[in-house]
Amino acid sequence: MNTNILIIEDNPADIALIEAYLKDAALKHTLYKSDSLSEGLAFLREFNIDLVLLDLKLVDTEGFKTLQLFREKAPDIPVIVLTGFKNEIMGIQSVRAGAQDFLVKGDFDSRSLARTIRYSLQRFETQAKLQEKAKELSKSERRNQLAHQIARFGKWEMDIVNNAMKWDDEIFRFFGFLPHSFEPTLSDYLKYVHVEDREKVDSFFEEAIKDGQPHSVEHRIVIENTIVKYLQIKAQVNFDDQVNRILVVGVVQDISEIKMGNGKEDAAAQPADAIPFPLERGLLSEFNFNLRTPLATLTSFLYLLEKTDLSAQQENLVDGLKTSLDDLSFALNNWLNMAILKEGRIELKSREVAIDDILKSLKNAFKIRSQNTGREFDFEVSKQLPPVVITDEEKFSQILYNLIETAIRNSDDDSRIEASLQSKGDKKNNGSLHFQISFVNRTISAGRINDILEEAININDISKIQSGSLPLVISSKLATELGGAFKIIPKSGKMISLVFEHPAGMPAQTAFPIPEFPQAPLHILLVEDHDLHRLATKRMLTSWSDLVSVELAENGKQAVEKVRKKNYDLILLDLHMPIMNGIEAAIKIRSSSKVPIIALTANESKQEQERCTMVGINDYVVKPIRPELLFSRIMQEVFVPKH
Repeated sequence: MNTNILIIEDNPADIALIEAYLKDAALKHTLYKSDSLSEGLAFLREFNIDLVLLDLKLVDTEGFKTLQLFREKAPDIPVIVLTGFKNEIMGIQSVRAGAQDFLVKGDFDSRSLARTIRYSLQRFETQAKLQEKAKELSKSERRNQLAHQIARFGKWEMDIVNNAMKWDDEIFRFFGFLPHSFEPTLSDYLKYVHVEDREKVDSFFEEAIKDGQPHSVEHRIVIENTIVKYLQIKAQVNFDDQVNRILVVGVVQDISEIKMGNGKEDAAAQPADAIPFPLERGLLSEFNFNLRTPLATLTSFLYLLEKTDLSAQQENLVDGLKTSLDDLSFALNNWLNMAILKEGRIELKSREVAIDDILKSLKNAFKIRSQNTGREFDFEVSKQLPPVVITDEEKFSQILYNLIETAIRNSDDDSRIEASLQSKGDKKNNGSLHFQISFVNRTISAGRINDILEEAININDISKIQSGSLPLVISSKLATELGGAFKIIPKSGKMISLVFEHPAGMPAQTAFPIPEFPQAPLHILLVEDHDLHRLATKRMLTSWSDLVSVELAENGKQAVEKVRKKNYDLILLDLHMPIMNGIEAAIKIRSSSKVPIIALTANESKQEQERCTMVGINDYVVKPIRPELLFSRIMQEVFVPKH
């Protein structure tokens, strides 16, 4: 077989030497010559060439760029790079960049030249076949994944010794999780099974393991106390001789649409207080994660920016950015908390909260909003307010934000909005916080607001709630869950007052108040897979105090290894990471250490909080995190009073 070879070389002596070597090697070939890259590429467009010998230093280009240009224009032709005697490194780099091989000028003979050409042609042919197979496999895998998604179908296996399971991506989505966000076990699966179906599902797994025969069962799962899905699960025992283990293997299919389509199980499928979601829960969870993580990074970088020397104009711009970030965070919480409208029970996270911290972000957010709309915004805060109360900070803040947002949306332009926060009752005992906002309405009456709230009680479809009313409905629901009251008071003319009364606990007096800053060296291990967020959080922590030092780990496996080798005062642990997630890492760390662990997550849920508590995680913080809040949580875990 004749081999057509093109040599692109501008040195006649080198061309003559290679020509002589090829004749001496008795290699059946035809040699073509070009002295520049542009001429060689033009030749390739006109003639069929089997292989190119390419010098990296030519009249129109030189260095590594020569190969890059060649590969861009002729990616389907094998190439052997010719490099100078002292530039073997360039040759190695060229192979990594796509050349089949390289030859160092003056360091090869006719035999090695012929061998390199033959091997390069064989290697290129093999690579081409492998690439084609990889493409076909990739297409087949994508088709397979698409088919599984359409059929709502996933495969699983379970080790009968430790009940550890492996799930396909689709099964994670059934339960509302990001694919491979944790390593599941049988107990994780059973945790979501409807209480009325738990017994038959337990029996299903026991019988499948006991008799080795194929088994199948249909059952319900409950997600976030609101979403009910029907699953059909099949299983059979299988011996894996490669790893010498007995496994239970099977498939799961989401058959909710089939069940709902029958119409018979519709009432049974959804609890009385459940709502149908317009979005798949898995997509909602993924959206939440993908938005909250960059928001958390932005929050940290803005904190660092504030620490630098800024001009007055720059300070105003930073304030505007912070306000926009607060707006976005509150709006995101409203959107993601739609499920609470019909949720039977909301998980409350009450703790000591500094009132000033809440009010500062709210005042800043609405100061700029009111200025942009020409409204006067007056926020009066009573001097009798306790500095610290016990409440769920996120939900309390969300209510205040929603009520102020409602006032701005529905008030007249150039009007005045008056808000106040006061304390009522005995400070020594549990008193209450009284928030009131008054405005001249232009779009909605007090009676209409009451009607909206009454209608929302019986609405099972969120899309039917009147546009713009969602913040009010959420506030009313949250107020009730916090043990408070939400009132609409009509006043003279078109004036309306929205009132929120919240019974807030007062913290017990302590002889050892927790300081704002570390009093001794504080060594923190930050475990975070997101590069920018890891960088921003480390800088934020080290700028907090000179006594703080931070070491980094990119996943749970690295964290476990570091904890085995070194002692830390505290661990900040992201829950959703590759290789080893935060839950599994916490389990391994807790087997040998009692170091305080604070979980960082972008996907808040009751189940996740319960898992954190079960594995010994001390605290749980949702991204984006205000720096002051994170510092406070850290001090609560590490502060030891001096007696």
